Amino acid sequence: MDERWQRILRIMDDAYAGYLTGMTALRKRVVGDVKRKLRDSEVLDRSRQGARSIPSPARKRGRK
Repeated sequence: MDERWQRILRIMDDAYAGYLTGMTALRKRVVGDVKRKLRDSEVLDRSRQGARSIPSPARKRGRK
């Protein structure tokens, strides 16, 4: 393989490794932020856990 192609492949490998490192750091930060927001704001409404679903309204019958 030509030396120039090896250099290009090395640059591409370094760029991809940097991309993966950045995505891993971003994922950790996002997961941490979501966990903190859930804990701080108590988004989950505990009073609705045992609630039943609302029944759908009865169908209206058309005139014959």
